[in-house]
Amino acid sequence: MKQETFPNALRINRIRCILAIIVCILICIMVFIAVAYQMLAEPNSLDKEVGWKSYHLFTILANMLMAVAAAMCIPYAVDGMRYRNYHLPRWYVNLLYMGTSGVAMTFFIALTVLSPAVGFYRMMIYANDIVVHTACPVLSILLFFFINSDHEVSFKSSVIAIIPVILYSLAYLILVFVIGEEAGGWRDHYQIYRIAKYVPLPVIWLLVCFISLGVSTLLRIVHNLIHNSRKAALEQYYQQAEVFAYPDIQSAIGALAEINRKHDMGGELTVPRRILKMMDNKYHSGLSTEEMCVLYINEYYQKEADEVKV
Repeated sequence: MKQETFPNALRINRIRCILAIIVCILICIMVFIAVAYQMLAEPNSLDKEVGWKSYHLFTILANMLMAVAAAMCIPYAVDGMRYRNYHLPRWYVNLLYMGTSGVAMTFFIALTVLSPAVGFYRMMIYANDIVVHTACPVLSILLFFFINSDHEVSFKSSVIAIIPVILYSLAYLILVFVIGEEAGGWRDHYQIYRIAKYVPLPVIWLLVCFISLGVSTLLRIVHNLIHNSRKAALEQYYQQAEVFAYPDIQSAIGALAEINRKHDMGGELTVPRRILKMMDNKYHSGLSTEEMCVLYINEYYQKEADEVKV
């Protein structure tokens, strides 16, 4: 029964890596097409920021940042699939979180503020908007929720994730209301002047920052819930699967080393220290992480040496 149940944790992780590769490629392709479309489009009554002025739009900048993060994810996902090393460094998780928070903010504003003003079809489906306001944000959010990561996202990361929104909104207010379009600044394409009639600009800026923090916090909460569930399933596998059912940690580490050596594809040896710690939660051996890593390396190469002798 255990052998049938717990390997699903590894199979699901592999599926996550495959889906991550597909989603990241889709995001990159869609953003490239969207930016090219915006650069080549003709201005109209609602959208005058085309050509090089496209970079005045937070939506375009946020989608470009997300595309960069998605492109950087692909090598990690490929390694996860090939070497069974499902790992993303913390700095990358924070970058992905930042990109996701940006496009999630565009999705939230387009859906709740702009759609009631100009119509749902015009903001969420029409032409380029179906990519930058709908498809890319939705795929990015799903990617962030279900990505193979060993890291819980902290509140500090939530604050870091909204830095692009903070900087852009501050630059927007300066370029539009301090410098002005006539003096070489930007047009008020988000029509903040309508709100500024009733609310001071510093309050508007703070409100945007707080809304963005709320969006990033919601992303963090959902991501961490899914992360903890996935981690628990993986820990359960390494602690209870029959293939690791030994009375001592050294034998269990030997079994893990043998399995991983069979999947060795000629790359650098990766010591799965976080998995070793998961396994030792069952045995309570008292060994340090360093000692378990040494055991793993010795077992890994000892089996290989034994085969050479034979």
